Amino acid sequence: MRYACMLRGVNVSGQRKLTMKELVAFCTQIGFSNAESYLQSGNIILDSDLSAHEVESRLEQGICSQFGYDDVDVLALNAQELGAVISSLPAGWQDYDTSKLHFTFVKRAAAARSKPAGKDNDFAPDEYMLGRDVAYVHCPNGYGRTKLNNSFFERLLNARATTRNWNTTQKLYELASG
Repeated sequence: MRYACMLRGVNVSGQRKLTMKELVAFCTQIGFSNAESYLQSGNIILDSDLSAHEVESRLEQGICSQFGYDDVDVLALNAQELGAVISSLPAGWQDYDTSKLHFTFVKRAAAARSKPAGKDNDFAPDEYMLGRDVAYVHCPNGYGRTKLNNSFFERLLNARATTRNWNTTQKLYELASG
């Protein structure tokens, strides 16, 4: 199975630096095959016979041990799962400028499903919709200005999360489709 693995909190704002070259080599060292990186922001594509949960656990534990971090969250999705996220974009959002669309992937899906799906008008013009394992985020004025960031969704859903923009999510889907 080919997985797109998204690391949370690595290589953000100069914090917790981990070169993708080191990470790709490490993935090979711990038994994953065909590992490659996408961008310098914690995106790895790899092949494994393990389940997504097992891939996440192996990477989280290994990265913490090898690189000395207290915690690292990894979300592993296959092409089918990424395709489902993309194709489930909320109704009416297909006409939005894709440079203003983001996907906040939620680590613990059970927590995400326990919250009601919906929209909160307190953040206008920004908006979000909760889906299965993901929050869809539209930020007409740019993601850098929104309050609908990882911290917001982590508090709302009591779960760890990581966000990718439309282009990165599309590319991860293409790479995972292999």
